[in-house]
Amino acid sequence: MQTSTQGTDGAAAGINPGVLREQLGAAYERYSDLEAERHAALLSRLGGGSALAMAVDALADGRWSLAICCADAVGTLSVIAGLCTAYGLDIEAGDVFTVDTPSSSEAVVHIDPRTGRLRRVAEASPGPRRRILDVFEVRCEAADRELWRRFEDDLGGLIMLLASGQGEQARDLVIDRVSEVLRATRSEDAPLAAIQVEVDNGASPTSTVLRIRSLDAPGFLFEFTNALALLRVNIERAEVRTVAGETQDTFWVTEAAGGKLPTGGRSDQLRVAAALIKQFTLLLPRSPNPAQALRQFSALTRQLLARPDWTSEVRDLESGEVLRTLAELMGVSEFLWEDFLRIQHENLFPVLGDMPGLDAARPAPELHRLLRERLGGGGDLEGRRRALNAFKDREMFRVDLRHISGRTDFSGFADELSALAEVVVEAAVGLAEESVAERYGRPRNTDGQPCGWVTCALGKFGGRELGFASDIELLFVYEGEGSTDGREPVANAEYFDACVQELLRTIVTRSEGIFEIDLRLRPHGNAGSLATSLEGFRRYYSADGEAQQFERLALVKLRPVAGDAELARRVAEARDAFVYSGAPVDLENVRHLRARQANELVPAGEVSAKHSVGGVVDIEYFVQVRQIEVGAREPSVRVTGTREAIARLVAAGTLDVGMGERLSEAYSFLRRLIDGLRVVRGNAKDLTIPPRDSRAFAYLARRMHLETADELEAAIDTQMRLAAGVWEGRAE
Repeated sequence: MQTSTQGTDGAAAGINPGVLREQLGAAYERYSDLEAERHAALLSRLGGGSALAMAVDALADGRWSLAICCADAVGTLSVIAGLCTAYGLDIEAGDVFTVDTPSSSEAVVHIDPRTGRLRRVAEASPGPRRRILDVFEVRCEAADRELWRRFEDDLGGLIMLLASGQGEQARDLVIDRVSEVLRATRSEDAPLAAIQVEVDNGASPTSTVLRIRSLDAPGFLFEFTNALALLRVNIERAEVRTVAGETQDTFWVTEAAGGKLPTGGRSDQLRVAAALIKQFTLLLPRSPNPAQALRQFSALTRQLLARPDWTSEVRDLESGEVLRTLAELMGVSEFLWEDFLRIQHENLFPVLGDMPGLDAARPAPELHRLLRERLGGGGDLEGRRRALNAFKDREMFRVDLRHISGRTDFSGFADELSALAEVVVEAAVGLAEESVAERYGRPRNTDGQPCGWVTCALGKFGGRELGFASDIELLFVYEGEGSTDGREPVANAEYFDACVQELLRTIVTRSEGIFEIDLRLRPHGNAGSLATSLEGFRRYYSADGEAQQFERLALVKLRPVAGDAELARRVAEARDAFVYSGAPVDLENVRHLRARQANELVPAGEVSAKHSVGGVVDIEYFVQVRQIEVGAREPSVRVTGTREAIARLVAAGTLDVGMGERLSEAYSFLRRLIDGLRVVRGNAKDLTIPPRDSRAFAYLARRMHLETADELEAAIDTQMRLAAGVWEGRAE
């Protein structure tokens, strides 16, 4: 069987086999005269408006000879190799040549200004044109005429995109196709392989020769040739060979302007880039989302290659454990890439390079010690602010990476994030007060004694239940009225408001939702002062005060995290007097609030894992109501964590054991679902569940460690029905 493609109307002046042999020299000697005639004919067919010429010949044992000719463009080999992988064409051997052909009427692609579509036209070229001649031997048992027709159509479209300057779009299309193959070949136990990379400047008079030997890895040619383009390295010729599962690839490369690569830095770049990409592509099948991983790895590579000292930063990537973690991370989410890797890629390799540090959790005392070392004993206040935020960003990235790579479960992840938040908030409060005290002096009560203050956590932070992109809910209480003792004294209320404002400037939020400070649960909400006195706290949160029903529930999670210990005890005492007073909960008000949330905070026709009926808020409100009802007579249930509260209610005999287990399971599932949605969606606020038949839903299932979308759909239905039923007193 033979097929040859892309019509020959208007063929330009051709190139004969003799000229072809003369140009390509000894590298072309393995091809017969008949093959040379066919290759010359393919090159000639590119004229007259054709962008691609291709011929396929059946060999023996499921092998095929594939010859491809097209105009030379950046990324062409990468696209061809990727499409072969996508079609299951295993390249066992291949030769890549560049050929200078006579001037001709060349296929050129324009974007039609009226329709925005690609339009192929023939234009006369002013001189010789560089064209690509790629000849491969591929193995594919299932190949037939229809497969080759589809392959040709797809390749022709990709070549047109390259010719029109839309290389990124072409590459994205190939990535999606390649990723499907990679997912199908996923193997958790496949070992990494040794890789030999040799850079030789003596073997060729005009080119640097790069030899790579390693295990065969789908996607390597695709990714490596793209990296060479980023390094502004031209591929003049290539030999691709696979022998007994080992790739033996050789590339003849030059600088963009011609000539060999200089020894030293440029050679090191090639050596490190080849090793990095080869190992990464070996691990791609393990990624939960190979397409995402390919895109993000390319973006990271692009950033690294732009830095003059990048080779020194990736030496540790020769470690198999580091690369496994990297492959897992890159396949998690565009959200994490945008909010962590892109804006703080300087943290990536230091964290990955310290695998012992990544393997172990850091308790609060160790975090305190490390942060003290970073901040030092003095120095410029602004410099210490930058050091604090750099510490926050790196440690948050480390904790996220521990969870992504399976080094900690969801509960441990929440504990570690919460401990980090406590340490950072405490240090930030100290820096903020130091700045304000320089202007106004220190606050004192009316009796002249120092006026203390306390920082309290609420919400997920109060419950030590922080997750991906959780905000940090805070409330500030100071001891009492008075004024500062500086040269420009101000009232304590003004002083502590200034401290909170300074705190908001001290902690830098790089992206919405990530460590974002939320003060809306303070007395009077956004209309109230940023900090409140203890007396004001007691008045507001009292039987005769202005606090609403939802604020009583919110105070269940209040937990002092920094400041004066004695004042913290008094605040907690005042909280208990209000929350656990024994006064009945207005259940009708709570139900009304939940109905408003489901109607007003969830887009029509959507289902939110947080606010819809059966969302996680149903369980949180139910547990808080039970704590308030029971806590008046049973202090043991006055805890801030939801799961711990469920366990305490069961232990106190006020919640059925089976109900407690189902509640805890449903709460854990919905919290993991919300974290998964934030990862998949790339939005900390949008917690609506994607359509059942969408790609996002399928990826969400993989993030939840479920085999199929059907399993995820069933689990969501089961747990949300339980959450809705338990609130209505109809648990099933």
